Amino acid sequence: MNAAFHLDDHELQSLADGTLRGPEGLAARGHSDACAECAAGLSAYASLTSQLSALEDPALPDDFTSAVLRAVDARELLLAQRRHTWLAAIPAAALALFAVVGWSLSAASAYRVDQLVSAFALGRHLVAALGSVLDAARLPLGLGALAFTVAIFTLLTRTIRAGQSPDSIAQS
Repeated sequence: MNAAFHLDDHELQSLADGTLRGPEGLAARGHSDACAECAAGLSAYASLTSQLSALEDPALPDDFTSAVLRAVDARELLLAQRRHTWLAAIPAAALALFAVVGWSLSAASAYRVDQLVSAFALGRHLVAALGSVLDAARLPLGLGALAFTVAIFTLLTRTIRAGQSPDSIAQS
């Protein structure tokens, strides 16, 4: 370190509190001895360090530990209440769903069950048939290409509009 460069605040603080050691510490100490500006900064940080080390920690209130434990207990109780609320809501939702399904099937139960079974069977046959058709037509590949093309055109449109002036966008 030469006189053209000065120590920064971090180096001065580290030198003042004794944490800058080794060759860097020796070089910093040598520079601060030769440089009046760095010596003044080091003196200010050394004074601050000695004043801070002279401070005493404030005494804790007598009920500090019990107050912290009460706060922890209150937080744990709140979390347990939330957990119990969710655990009670899940069976209630399942019961409500069961009641709605039961009510919808109770009016003409045999007819509705037959409709439900036939709709399920029809859907299963359609999926099986359409799966082969879609695989043969390579529709998933085409849909992916279409989605990619739409995304590219959307980005290009926004890019082109971003380059235009607000007046020309309002006219179009």
